[in-house]
Amino acid sequence: MVVVLELDGDDAFDPYSRPKGLEHSAVTIRPKGPHHCQAERVDAEAQRPNPNVNNVSQALGCYPIVTQLTQYLDLNTLHALSRTCRQFHANLLQYRTRLVQQTLRCENEPISDAQTHMIQQSDRRTVLVSGRVSPCARDMVSDCRRCGRVICRNCAHKAPSASLLRMRHRRLCSKCLATPLPQLSRHWQDPCTCASSVYLCAPCGTGLNVADTNYLRIWTWRTRYSTYLGGLGTGIGEGNEGVKCWRGEKCMAAQEVEVEIDRSEEGRVSDRESSESDSERHWPEGEGKEERAGYWQQEIEGIGGVVKKKIRKRVRVGKTVKEWEDERDGRDDVLGRESRGEGRSWCGWCGRVVWGKNDRQIYGKTREVPP
Repeated sequence: MVVVLELDGDDAFDPYSRPKGLEHSAVTIRPKGPHHCQAERVDAEAQRPNPNVNNVSQALGCYPIVTQLTQYLDLNTLHALSRTCRQFHANLLQYRTRLVQQTLRCENEPISDAQTHMIQQSDRRTVLVSGRVSPCARDMVSDCRRCGRVICRNCAHKAPSASLLRMRHRRLCSKCLATPLPQLSRHWQDPCTCASSVYLCAPCGTGLNVADTNYLRIWTWRTRYSTYLGGLGTGIGEGNEGVKCWRGEKCMAAQEVEVEIDRSEEGRVSDRESSESDSERHWPEGEGKEERAGYWQQEIEGIGGVVKKKIRKRVRVGKTVKEWEDERDGRDDVLGRESRGEGRSWCGWCGRVVWGKNDRQIYGKTREVPP
């Protein structure tokens, strides 16, 4: 290719020259420096209002308030609170070192070096029972769902398998079923959550399977001896001899009955009865405090000439629960309505109420006391 240039002409066209008007455009499209962009960003942020500045965020910036709040939170909850927004994160970050040291702790966590040495020596004996394999943790600390003790995940009892969930239900009497939840339980807004998570301490979690099996055997005995044997068992388990309401003395229709207890087994009946004073045992006047035989205390000669003492007491027991005909005939499983969530029941693991179908319709959405 040949290019011919006319050098004499002033207005000659030069294909290799820069077109007019590009000098100005080059100046306008020149990229801005980093300092200039940062300054503009700071100005824009200063003009934009911060929506996260409110009473809560200002309270989290106050050290006396936030240190009192941290005593009820574990590390996971404190971390989740700091990730709520940037303002919360900035307020909590300035006290990070102090707040981490003041988080919620397990009751079994040692305070001194001597206690630490004792726990390390006892871990070898308790690892097979409680499943504890390391010192107390701080990332997951909460209260026991049954007794309310503050324990960590290492001290918590191993949760039962999911196949045993249907065995935790306990039947309530007709009075407890008809009573509104706010009057039945003080934890009515926080019902049983064992279906999703079980968080119990070692004393409360020990013996759950045995208690569930014994309760189901009561219903098995009633089913066999009330309808079988050609009518021989008619009347067994009826009236006051039926299965009692699981709430016991706290039943809404509880009544006092006389029971006989061996003197040797008196301490193993329950903690309440063993620690009960003489003034609370419903002794008649002039008896009970003295060790003498009578109507309320009898001596019986057992095997080998061993003399045992039996005591009669008046205790409060729950009302007899209802037994459905389809459960007697075998057309439905024992406690089938409770395990399917159709009726209200009581959890034998955490000791809280299990909502039924009607409870979920009334309290499920709002969880407020109806007028």
